[in-house]
Amino acid sequence: MTRKLSDVEGPHADATLETAGAPAAAAEVAVALVHGRGGTAEGLLRLADEFSRPGATLLAPEAVRSNWFPAGHDAPIAANEPALTSAVDCVAATLDAAGDIGIGPRRVVLVGVSQGGAVVSEFLRRRPRRYGGAFVVSAALPGEDPAERSVVDGGGNGTRNGNLEGTPVALDSSEDDPYVPAERVRATADVFRRSGAAVDLRIDEGDGHGLSDATMVRIGDRIAALLDGDGRGGASAAE
Repeated sequence: MTRKLSDVEGPHADATLETAGAPAAAAEVAVALVHGRGGTAEGLLRLADEFSRPGATLLAPEAVRSNWFPAGHDAPIAANEPALTSAVDCVAATLDAAGDIGIGPRRVVLVGVSQGGAVVSEFLRRRPRRYGGAFVVSAALPGEDPAERSVVDGGGNGTRNGNLEGTPVALDSSEDDPYVPAERVRATADVFRRSGAAVDLRIDEGDGHGLSDATMVRIGDRIAALLDGDGRGGASAAE
């Protein structure tokens, strides 16, 4: 099913949301899937068949013209605005869609691939709290030097020391990724680790880029863990 995302301004104001997986009445976990440059929500939903589980609803925003921001991920932030902020708002609107069916952030797994992984990273940086999990695949924080960036406090005033509250954040990449240098991925892992995330950094040998079989297994395992109760913490699903 396709519908327009709500409350998104800027270049992605006309972005859409594709849905699949468990219907709202049966969903216990949501997976937010953010595609890469030139990709589509539909394409990522097809890949998600490899790791989805019964009880998981799949929510995939689609960038306008399949491109979340215009310049490279390593360009100055200003070069990618206002598109980057608009892209982050698309991810927020996707979580709002999960909330509309009673699934709160602690039951949402975010998956971002390539340019979509940069958007998920920026979303975590700007809107820190406890999420069900996040997978940043073949990607890093955008900007000239990820090591100089910090997670903000979540109150909207842009100060540092935001807290990801133990959110499991997996960063999967390869040592010779042709698009994202491994040092950028390591620097991103350090930023999230300092901000209270439970970081799992895996940089494989070779030059692979995109979702590997091993990463898809790990995503499936995280979804299954949430379905089995990990992350609920005694709270309601809508928390």
